[in-house]
Amino acid sequence: MPENVSSRMDTPTNISLVGPGDAVSESLEYKTVSVFLVLLVCGMGIVGNIMVVLVVLTTRHMRTPTNCYLVSLAVADLMVLVAAGLPNISESLMATWVYGHAGCLGITYFQYLGINASSCSITAFTVERYIAICHPMRAQTVCTVSRAKRIIAGVWVFTCVYCMLWLFLVDIQVNPDGRVQCGYRVSRDLYLPIYLIDFAIFYVIPLLLAIALYGLIARILYLNPLPHPPDSGTITAPTLRRSCKEPADAGKGGRQGRPKSALSSRKQGPSGYSLGLDYHHCISHSYVVTLERWAL
Repeated sequence: MPENVSSRMDTPTNISLVGPGDAVSESLEYKTVSVFLVLLVCGMGIVGNIMVVLVVLTTRHMRTPTNCYLVSLAVADLMVLVAAGLPNISESLMATWVYGHAGCLGITYFQYLGINASSCSITAFTVERYIAICHPMRAQTVCTVSRAKRIIAGVWVFTCVYCMLWLFLVDIQVNPDGRVQCGYRVSRDLYLPIYLIDFAIFYVIPLLLAIALYGLIARILYLNPLPHPPDSGTITAPTLRRSCKEPADAGKGGRQGRPKSALSSRKQGPSGYSLGLDYHHCISHSYVVTLERWAL
């Protein structure tokens, strides 16, 4: 019996160099499903982000500081979708890298540029929301469109310079079976410190900052709730205090008699409504960033 096993192992025809994962990845069903899903996700993402950019740029009253950050985020997401989607489709269909050395450098650069610029745009957007909600008086002079444009320009300049590092870390590689791949020029051990630095700057720090700022925003919204409608029949302590102060303040002159808390609450209403969406987008996008980097 041992002789039969050794004879089978020595026979070249009985040795398979293709693992189960390779067999699945080369199957027609896998290629069809993967290409369809990538086209679906990238197509919807590209169309949606282009619509965001066009609506904000062509509508004058939409040009607000918040929407400026959303345009920056949309452009960064477009860059990731194009730079990561097209190579994925071509590799699924042809099972090799077809963009050459320049394509390897450029596509990798734009992938990381889009990811990092997206993370920085979300962080800047979070800080802007914190100032607008927690410091509304200061926001009138700090949160302006011109300042938002300067911050966005600084974000893109910083990420463009930082991501140049990847131009020296990737190169095309030829496998023993003749397939060409775009991979890392350095070993995994040398790449690990670079990954940890990148992970800390563009994931850990923005995530901790978002948690802290959104916690402060939630605290402000909890301590200053939205006023109830007059016909609701519900009288709360803040409403009672405001109603007691209104007669005394009415004679102090016109618009000054309006309760400031109600005005600030109305301003905080839309921001509070979008708070959960902003936080969810930050967390989910950071999770996608992690998956994207592990996949590269």
